Formats: sequence, C-alpha cells, structure tokens
Amino acid sequence: MPMVEGYNLPEELYYTADHAWVKVEGNQVRVGMNDFAQKLAGEITFVKLPKAGKEAISGKLLSSMQSGKWAGRLQVPLNGKIIEVNKELLYQPKKINEDCYGSGWLALLEPSDLAGELGQLMNVEQAAAWLKEEIARHTSKG
Repeated sequence: MPMVEGYNLPEELYYTADHAWVKVEGNQVRVGMNDFAQKLAGEITFVKLPKAGKEAISGKLLSSMQSGKWAGRLQVPLNGKIIEVNKELLYQPKKINEDCYGSGWLALLEPSDLAGELGQLMNVEQAAAWLKEEIARHTSKG
C-alpha cells in the first residue's frame, strides 16, 4: 500500500479532492473517507448518512461527520443511486478511524455512468501528488 508522508493510499482506489475514496465493486462503488482526513479530524464522534434508495448527485452532500475538534462533509463522487449505507457508523462512528478503507466505509452507490465518470476521479498517482500539496497546505497553517 503506497504511503504519502505516513498516510495510506491503496492503489486500487480512486480519490476525490474532498478526501473521499471510491472502490469499484462490479457496477457499484463503495465510498469512504481517506486516511489523511480521518487522522486530521481525530476521533469521529458523529456521522450523518444519506438514505438508501436516494438519488446521488455528484457534488451534493453524501455524509457529514464530527469529531471533538472538527466538523466536515464528504460529497457524492459519482451520479447514481445510493444502494446501501453503513448503519454501524451511526452507533460506532470511530470505525472510520479504526479502518477507514474497510469497516469504516460510508455508502455503496450504483453510478449511472461508471465508466464515463470514473475518469473525473484521481488515481493513486494523482492522489499522492495532490495529497503532498494538501499536507503542505495544512502544515503551513500551523
């Protein structure tokens, strides 16, 4: 698994500029928060999830979450439909911190144009270069 300054970026995933990861599973995608964002946030204490069956519009709110020092949101990465959400996070939001690329996933979507929209996301090489800039930006704020 590639590491960028101590943060994991699995090669098989795609990434967004608002710190989401996207894993292709057949004609569906699983979405979660990346390692950098969950570490920056600290222990997640609250997660708001969308409703299964709802239309997912790229760029609209997918999930919001809070920690003791932070509140943030992730956007829908691809247009389509929300098939399933990780309801365990409602009771155990720190699963995001414990396993952000596994049991801490947020939602499963069925994109309306998977092949067409996947190219709008970053692959691991693009995400690594972008993440280095993000880290520099956050560390310069002090």
